[in-house]
Amino acid sequence: MAREVKEETRRQWGNDPAGAYAAGDAELGTALSFRRVEAERYRAQPGMHETFRYQDWIGKDVLEIGVGLGTDHLQFARAGASVTGIDLTPRCIDLTSRRFEQEGLESDLSVMDGERLEFPDDSFDCVYSFGVLHHTPSPDRAFAEVRRVLRPGGAFVGALYARHSLFYAALRLERIAYREYRHETLTERLGRIEKSTATDAVPLLRLYSKSELTQALRNAGFSTVSLMRRHMGIAALEGRLPGWLDRAGGRLGGWYLVHDAR
Repeated sequence: MAREVKEETRRQWGNDPAGAYAAGDAELGTALSFRRVEAERYRAQPGMHETFRYQDWIGKDVLEIGVGLGTDHLQFARAGASVTGIDLTPRCIDLTSRRFEQEGLESDLSVMDGERLEFPDDSFDCVYSFGVLHHTPSPDRAFAEVRRVLRPGGAFVGALYARHSLFYAALRLERIAYREYRHETLTERLGRIEKSTATDAVPLLRLYSKSELTQALRNAGFSTVSLMRRHMGIAALEGRLPGWLDRAGGRLGGWYLVHDAR
């Protein structure tokens, strides 16, 4: 089952990398495509730099699990961190490598499974993973691996999907309001949120409550866990609300459960 789930993951993001839609008519991998993807990333989620404070890791060793198109990975490198990146999908590693070459920056990039990190104990000051580990068959194993490769005092930061969110509430209401969704279970509907537009791949998708994620991270060996909600995730509202209202909605019912575990 785990092998099948990971193969679905590779098919999904190998054929349709997260955020690639923003490239528009530009060939993915070109400088123009990367500029468009980056612009859309931080337009849709304007609080990313404020939330994750990439500049705090200058001169530090940072590992990112699930680099995707390298957009967040690049922020750490631009800020002066020494970066290492992994992804389960070879195409994402290739595209991120191309992005870094274009920027004249360096990262140690490799295809690797987040549940089996091929690094010695105490290798990194920070491990970052945004919107990735809720797709893996055993996130608890991945959390334990993150704890293992972090140095004493290191931080595991990133975000996972939140169960108690406005996006999930809207999804449940959608199943009631629209006949075409009523034959699906919630699990099936969730799986279609990130269904590939290029293949029939349907990746695993897991949601967390604050208490569930706190307990999972503590079980992995983290003694301090800080959580907050961010980004409503409702496309119809993006750009239509005053900034303060958008931020307030994210804090109260955000689709991302942002974590800082140490």
